[in-house]
Amino acid sequence: GDVQGHDTHAAAIMGQLRIALRAFAGEGHPPSTVLSRASRFLAELDTERFATCTYAQFDPATGIVRAVRAGHLPPLVRHVDGRVGIPRLHGGLPLGIATDFEIEDFPETRLDLVPGETLVLCTDGLVEEPGLDLDAGMQALSGALSTGPEHAEDIADHLSSTLWETWGSGDDVALLVLRRVPDPGTPKAPRIHRYVHQADPEGLADTRAALREHLTAWGLGEVADDVEVAAGELLVNALVHTEGGAILTLEVLTGPPRTVRLWVKDRSSARPHRRSPGETATSGRGLMLVEATASRWGVEPRGEGKAVWCDFVAPED
Repeated sequence: GDVQGHDTHAAAIMGQLRIALRAFAGEGHPPSTVLSRASRFLAELDTERFATCTYAQFDPATGIVRAVRAGHLPPLVRHVDGRVGIPRLHGGLPLGIATDFEIEDFPETRLDLVPGETLVLCTDGLVEEPGLDLDAGMQALSGALSTGPEHAEDIADHLSSTLWETWGSGDDVALLVLRRVPDPGTPKAPRIHRYVHQADPEGLADTRAALREHLTAWGLGEVADDVEVAAGELLVNALVHTEGGAILTLEVLTGPPRTVRLWVKDRSSARPHRRSPGETATSGRGLMLVEATASRWGVEPRGEGKAVWCDFVAPED
């Protein structure tokens, strides 16, 4: 977060606000409530300053991030293939101002961080270059993050030296880098994870290409066609019929028999059902194709949603 101003008074307000935020978070409130209470706390202080903030709660076991925004910059996410996205966080007014105008509404957005992905939060001091607008700074940050090193500490050093130190901004900077530990499996049982966003028109094609690339590298290219077909159908079902994106996992089970397993996880608890469409129907054949290509498939509940899986028996070496 960031408090208006650069003087000692702003620093004092920031210290008090940080303590309040930690206290509200420690009480177990959801992110929207944490920011609502923080806004009231700031409004009750003897100051006319306001503050901006992006607040997130992260579950390392599931990779789920629940985030809210109060007039602050959105986070950036670097995917496992190096692409960088800026998730849409429906923000509210800055802290203090939200209470003054009686609009303490901070909508929560859920993000799914898969193993190997990196989340970056920062203040505007990192992306404000003299003479350029904020969008140009965010683009520069996105480019630096995309080409940056692998580990979180190295990423932070890289972004600082590439942007803040190079531009010579007089503003202070707060930078948080969170990287979920990769989960590559083992040499005999490799594994990959990908998140496919609803708003990414190239996500489905990129994911199918990545599946073929990894299966070929694992010596399992013979099942790539079937896996691609099943993955495409399951992902389309998840993206069209549920809210949010989908998490895809591809892994090799040593068996016996040695098997390629595909998982597609989404946020809906509704179980998919195989339909029997007529000859002229233009939809409804997704699970029929999954049954035709996979040796077996099933559905498992996962927290707030579900995971659909299907197996493909690997050819003998």
